[in-house]
Amino acid sequence: MTSLAGRYRLLAQLGQGGMGTVWRAMDELLRQEVAIKEVRLPPNLDESARSELVDRTLREARAAAALRDHPSIVTVHDVVLDDGRPWIVMELVRGRSLDRVVRDDGPLPPARVAGIGLRMIEALSAAHASGILHRDVKPANVMLTDDGRVLLTDFGIATIAGDVALTQTGLLSGSPGYIAPERLRGEPDGPPADLWSLGATLYLAVEGAPPFSRHNEAAVLAAVLMQEPAPFRLAGPLGPALAAILEKDPARRCSPEQATAWLTPIAQGTQGAQGLQSAQSIQSTHPPGVSAAHPPVGPQPLTQDSGPRRRRRTKAVVGAALALVLLVTASVVVIPQLFPNVIRLIGYALSPPSTTFPTFKPRPTASATPSTPLIGEFEACELLTTTQVRSLFGHTVKRQWLTDASCSWRGGTFQVLTVMAYRAPSTSVAGTMHEQTVKYMRDEPKRNPGTKFRERPDIGEDAYSHTGRLLEGLPSYMTKVAFTVSNVSVTVSLQRGRPGDAGSQKVAKLVADALRKRVQRAGTG
Repeated sequence: MTSLAGRYRLLAQLGQGGMGTVWRAMDELLRQEVAIKEVRLPPNLDESARSELVDRTLREARAAAALRDHPSIVTVHDVVLDDGRPWIVMELVRGRSLDRVVRDDGPLPPARVAGIGLRMIEALSAAHASGILHRDVKPANVMLTDDGRVLLTDFGIATIAGDVALTQTGLLSGSPGYIAPERLRGEPDGPPADLWSLGATLYLAVEGAPPFSRHNEAAVLAAVLMQEPAPFRLAGPLGPALAAILEKDPARRCSPEQATAWLTPIAQGTQGAQGLQSAQSIQSTHPPGVSAAHPPVGPQPLTQDSGPRRRRRTKAVVGAALALVLLVTASVVVIPQLFPNVIRLIGYALSPPSTTFPTFKPRPTASATPSTPLIGEFEACELLTTTQVRSLFGHTVKRQWLTDASCSWRGGTFQVLTVMAYRAPSTSVAGTMHEQTVKYMRDEPKRNPGTKFRERPDIGEDAYSHTGRLLEGLPSYMTKVAFTVSNVSVTVSLQRGRPGDAGSQKVAKLVADALRKRVQRAGTG
């Protein structure tokens, strides 16, 4: 077989990924087997781009080698250059990746997933303490070894704090469905982004499918930015912890200390179904050791003056979101070659509403026409009053501002209301977004047997709903209603401890009425 640097003899291929191939090899000097990652350089690279990719690989080696003593991180032994290409020599791990385990064996029990999460939090905390971000935490990069260890591998796109940043014009690092929302939005990120990616990884482990599964990469990225994870069915007491980790706003996302406090009793088997409520209740408190740098995810009181007013965005939320769906997978991929139609969609979304839509042609709604007045800027939390939400839950509620387009209320055991209202630049774009949401909702009975999908002609425009059990074996049910009003696409989700969709219909009608009043004001203004 091929020999590298006169020392490493390649024996067999172990696997392939977006950035290269992993080989089983023999270290002829030390007479021990190792794993070697061959970095695959894309064809037709100019010298500058080729040099840049080699630098990325050397960066990976430096990042991982600095953490060689951690028991939950794969050890990097060496890095060699052969024929101008870098090869990373690593510890040979005998076992399977987490995604392979789920494919072979199905979803894992919540206690085992919680244990995996604890080991990964330890590994990430060690990396973060050294100034290293992993940036590609996903099931394929979590190894479950034959001797019972849990290892984090592949720091292929890690960033070392203080190192010179590599130019990535037109590129995005990561894997769709596991890239934190703030990274997709192009905001400064940090350790909370890696934690979010871990949350998505643990979701797949316990549920058997990704939290934002869609038909293509662009739809996945749009779902990460604008939609909730698929409802929990198998997570049991792990559900609230994962929901806190998957919080889209990094300022409200739980800290590693909080996640550890929640996962530990689950991993030890001391938190069952009764622990679900307690896990929800502690979201508003700081466990011991949590610093002010990691604010709690707990909801805020539902008052008209609660918290500082967020700065209103000057561009449509949907326009920015549509632009961001161009960011795509395979660790590093050139965008324009893959999504030319979406690029045209961006131009449309950011242009005046009268522009002709070049690619998609959603069907017109019954009551919305091109002359319908467009709704201006608003916040989702403004669409319902304290009294309205309290009448639904029957007692005191707490509100959590998520984004201008998303607001959540909690009202006790198993009661969570979320309103997501995205303002598009035109009714046509809002209709396109709505159709994608409804398409996903139609398939919910296949994913969650027993779920009922219905048309709701008395709510908004082109309204549909589905309702079903949220957690098997627990008194928790989820109802979702989707509709449009003018240029706003709305999704109302209600989680309660009893079946029935009357509550969600009531909320949806209240939200629709509030938006219609804004249409009327826009028409008379």
